[in-house]
Amino acid sequence: MTTGRKAARTAKTHAIVADQIRRQIVSGELAEGEHLPSEEDLTVQFGVARTTLREALRVLESQGLIAIRRGRGGGPVVTHPDLGPVSTALSTSLQIQGVTVGDLDAARRLMETEIAGQLARHHSSDDLNVIQAAVDQAAGAAERNDPLAFGLAAAGVHSALVERSGNTTLTTLSQLLDHMVRAYYTRNREIDQRLMRRAVRGYNKLLDLIRAGDEAGAVEHWDASMRYTVAIRDPDASLTSLSPDDAPDAPGART
Repeated sequence: MTTGRKAARTAKTHAIVADQIRRQIVSGELAEGEHLPSEEDLTVQFGVARTTLREALRVLESQGLIAIRRGRGGGPVVTHPDLGPVSTALSTSLQIQGVTVGDLDAARRLMETEIAGQLARHHSSDDLNVIQAAVDQAAGAAERNDPLAFGLAAAGVHSALVERSGNTTLTTLSQLLDHMVRAYYTRNREIDQRLMRRAVRGYNKLLDLIRAGDEAGAVEHWDASMRYTVAIRDPDASLTSLSPDDAPDAPGART
């Protein structure tokens, strides 16, 4: 019984230590790329045994908050979590719940139409340039009649639109969904050049409406455009065959 209580206390202690270090990372007190203090210093700082500290570091490593580097100058280094594992978990959860392609597209439409209106109200030249560059990628793929490249570039247009909203939460959510969208395009390449060119015209029209400050027009146009996209796909198709791990990066995507 005594051994069990001691193990429980140790487990709780390493979780507390991990949480305190996590807070320092999240707050920016410990910056990305910065080495944590030595093991000896950390055991003194937290008043714990080496085994407890190592358990705490393993927790942080599993959360993507530190990486253990080997060799001279190694040790625990602060990192920022990769969205890949989160996207995989989200995709798996949606698949288990039987979510369809149409449901995924509807979620993106609700988010992006609001952003289209917001950008029409307020935008910078940089906003327009970033979105235009993404549209140009899609236009190039359409003219080459390359359905896969077009699909990935089209996903890039949507990503650029959300990114320029300036809302970090929406941008992160969009990045998670984008993994699934790109996985969809790698498995569904049947889109003819006429539809690709139509989509590019729609992208350019949205940019024109944003430039003109036509909030209502931008919202209405993007809502109709995304509804059309859902209609020409198979909205009832299941996400079960999609794997975000298989999705290639969109053209020009940052890594």
